[in-house]
Amino acid sequence: MSAMEGPQKWDRSYLEPPDTSWRSDTRLRPVEVVVCTTTGTFSGRTYRLDRQRLLDALNQGLAPKGSSIGRDFLPLTQVEVCSPDGTRASLESTFVGKANILFVGERSKGQVSPSAAGGDQRGPHWREKKPVATEVRVSSYVIVGSMHTEAWQELLEILDSEERFLPLTGVRVTPAPAAGDAEFEFVAVNKARIDYLGQPPVDPLRSSLV
Repeated sequence: MSAMEGPQKWDRSYLEPPDTSWRSDTRLRPVEVVVCTTTGTFSGRTYRLDRQRLLDALNQGLAPKGSSIGRDFLPLTQVEVCSPDGTRASLESTFVGKANILFVGERSKGQVSPSAAGGDQRGPHWREKKPVATEVRVSSYVIVGSMHTEAWQELLEILDSEERFLPLTGVRVTPAPAAGDAEFEFVAVNKARIDYLGQPPVDPLRSSLV
């Protein structure tokens, strides 16, 4: 080093420990959701792994960085909490107990679909399922949408499955949750919180036109 050169500055970044938190896993994909619970409504961002559906993350949890998380608590970030009395609060992050969740609605506007993002791949064992119009009563909410069954399945067989959350598509929720959304392309309902589930009456005019 010549006398004209100033003192050399050391780059200490290499001394900093690597980020080992679960959020740093590059396989994580954010999903914007509305989570309705027994004590309020949470709107924010949860996560699934690449090639994993939101439903799988809800039922099985996540394993980012080799650590199993999210089996009993749903991680959320950038959260807005709406309490039953109308008060609102913002949280950087929180973990919602799954036992207290009524349902989770996916806010799909402007988001990449799971199939386009590498999830829900149609492998060699993929089979198209039959949509069944379904009405679900959960606490004070009525959720109307479609469940998807195998050609030979009845709704009761899905209810008797071991999965904690049951999927519906093309959903309308009444009354609208405090977050404001009433329609969702996908909703996962906590089976343990279902009061009743059935098929809505068939519109005779519509059925006569089919």
